[in-house]
Amino acid sequence: MMGQSEKLQKIAAEALEQGQVTMVLGWCKKDFWWQAPVAFITDPASAARLVWDPFTVYNPVKYLLDNHHCHEKIGVFVKGCDSRAVNRLLQDRRLEREKVVLFGVPCDGKTDAAKIKAAFPGRKISAVSRVDEKLLVDTDSGTETLPAAGYLLDKCQTCRHPNPVVYDVLAWEKVEPRPGVDDARFVRVAAVEQKELEERYAYWLRQFDRCLRCFACRNVCAACNCRTCIFDQAEPRWIGKASDLADTLNYQIIRAFHVAGRCFECGECERVCPADIPLQELNRKLIKDINEYFGEYEAGLDPNDKPPLGTYRGEDPAGFDES
Repeated sequence: MMGQSEKLQKIAAEALEQGQVTMVLGWCKKDFWWQAPVAFITDPASAARLVWDPFTVYNPVKYLLDNHHCHEKIGVFVKGCDSRAVNRLLQDRRLEREKVVLFGVPCDGKTDAAKIKAAFPGRKISAVSRVDEKLLVDTDSGTETLPAAGYLLDKCQTCRHPNPVVYDVLAWEKVEPRPGVDDARFVRVAAVEQKELEERYAYWLRQFDRCLRCFACRNVCAACNCRTCIFDQAEPRWIGKASDLADTLNYQIIRAFHVAGRCFECGECERVCPADIPLQELNRKLIKDINEYFGEYEAGLDPNDKPPLGTYRGEDPAGFDES
């Protein structure tokens, strides 16, 4: 039976051979077992590099902003969260739908390499694969088996849309959403909300004091897709170059409000943060408030809708006494 990696390779090779696309974005392996970065495939023979494994977590959609003008049409493999990024770019008119072919890949969650390493302290790991609900970990003392659900990335444990919400070709059968994700969605937000106001302020000061302002959270985010980011502008200058907490707060708060109502909860900002700042708590707090004030809304599900903070309706609550 053809494995999932082989299915990706076959889809990509055929699309390139038939001239449907001139490049395919997927994933490939690098030097270490936990590395599966985005691959840029331009000829059918190179499609053999494509893989689908527990670590193909990276979102290839953001790269469309750099490559769409170089190719007539691009094929992209998209997980559930990746497909919502496509809708995000379509809503922001940063992508033309006819310029991409979407290959949907239902996803049952990606593995946290740090959790795997912690499970085998002092042992050398050479490979990790997944078979159904089990992880097979090849170590220097043999192959060990672990339950896949216990080693998922935190962001995957609260994923509500494991299947692509938009696609042209579906690579394999859809998967069932993980049970209990709705109950877990705002648990971390609720824990912070229970703190007193001064304690909450001190909590976020501690978190953002670690920020390096490396902009990894911005660079990985498909909701951050402005042609010119205000933080890159020299004039007017929004933040200084020095390591100043006030400037860091300015950056983090502005970015959070820029993606408010537009964040599709992929959790990549928190995952790639080298300082381990819980950015998803901040994003989901805004999502929770938007749901409360404007009604239930999930970003990235419909390319034709408008986010709540991007539209005006006369019936929206004004928040002040008009009398």
